Amino acid sequence: MKLLDYQGDTIYRGGFIRVNGSYPYENFVEFMFYETGEDDRIYGLIVASGYKAGLKLVNLPKESLTTNGGISKDWVISNWDRWIYPECDINDVYFLERRDINA
Repeated sequence: MKLLDYQGDTIYRGGFIRVNGSYPYENFVEFMFYETGEDDRIYGLIVASGYKAGLKLVNLPKESLTTNGGISKDWVISNWDRWIYPECDINDVYFLERRDINA
C-alpha cells in the first residue's frame, strides 16, 4: 500500500518503504526502519535491497518519535524531502509493516 494510505499513526522497526530509485540505487529500492542503538537518534533507515543493501541511509531525529515508541507517520510524510529520500515523490512511496518469511 502507499504510505499515504497507511491507516496507522506509528511506524515501528522492521517496517519497509519502497521507492523509485535513482543513482546510486537500482530502479526500485527498499529501506527498512531499524533501531540504531544510539540514545539521541533511536531510529533510522537502512538500505534493504540491491547493491547498497546493509548500508545506513539516515538516523532520524528525536522529533520523529511518537510517545508510544515508534516513528510518526505524519513526521515521515512532512519531512520526506528533508530527511529521507527527496529523489522520489512522497506520492510514489509504498509501505509494508513487516515481511513474513514462510519456511
